[in-house]
Amino acid sequence: MTAPAHTGRRIVVTGPALPESAVRTLHAAGIEVTGAPGDLDEEGVVKALDGAWGYLLGGSERLSARTWDRLPELAVACFLGTGYSSFMELPTGPSRIRFANTPHANAVAVAEMTLAHILDLVRSVTRTATEVASGRWSERTTPSLAGARLGVAGMGHVGREVARMAHAAFGTEILYWNRSPRPELDALPYTAVPSLTELFAAADVVSVSFTHEPGGNDGIIGTEHLRALGPAGYLVNVSRAELVDPSALRSALAEGTIAGASLDGYYTEPTPPPTADPHGLLSFAPTRLLITPHSAFNSTQALTRVAEMAVANLLAVHHDEEPPYGIHA
Repeated sequence: MTAPAHTGRRIVVTGPALPESAVRTLHAAGIEVTGAPGDLDEEGVVKALDGAWGYLLGGSERLSARTWDRLPELAVACFLGTGYSSFMELPTGPSRIRFANTPHANAVAVAEMTLAHILDLVRSVTRTATEVASGRWSERTTPSLAGARLGVAGMGHVGREVARMAHAAFGTEILYWNRSPRPELDALPYTAVPSLTELFAAADVVSVSFTHEPGGNDGIIGTEHLRALGPAGYLVNVSRAELVDPSALRSALAEGTIAGASLDGYYTEPTPPPTADPHGLLSFAPTRLLITPHSAFNSTQALTRVAEMAVANLLAVHHDEEPPYGIHA
């Protein structure tokens, strides 16, 4: 790693390291770049940020609003992604800290992972590969995504990419629900559905891609939706796990109410051992439940774009300007 031109302000990056090009740009501005693990608790984050000028949140840590008062030297905090509200709670009043994120930089990467989850579940890729690895050979018949009905819950940047990819690649019929009208989609071969429950009832696979709002839409997908999806249906959630009621999901998997489900991330990160899982879901993996470690965003191309936007935010604050991708309490 290239040494900084001079040491002045220090930033802490949690989770994956920044690309070398981003580090060089920050070093040239006199900003020192250090890293910290991405699974720290709040106390661990406060300790890691002691004396830091900037913070790039790229891990799975979650911070309450009271954290910021304990970081008197912090000037800028940037979430490396779009849905910051699941990870950092903003202060309720004015703050000396400038907050920012990197909106929609990873939408294509998340949509790709969504499609990978859908294909894996519907075609039983991980399930049968695991069986082969354990000495079992099963030539089971599976449904096909070609011509299936894909329900997209939330037609933001990720949802629209999922719909585009699935329809273009497989001729998948696209149904969607969005909490606000999307008249710009009227010219596309998609069908709007009036309610979330009706979307689950009409689709073979439902992809959840709307933003998690802590305390606002926790468990919004529950028993009625999973029953509507039915025993041949699949649920794919690459948004936050908290959108799905874990008790309802456990019952649906145990009783065969749905065929299977997937999550990118979990209610507790990193995941505990299955025997210590308070939600009782991990025991269903990988036959009925597919879980990836909150990695949908994590493509090389997406991380490069995220880093570019984060650097732009940091340099703006470094020059006492408003960050171009600022967020406000």
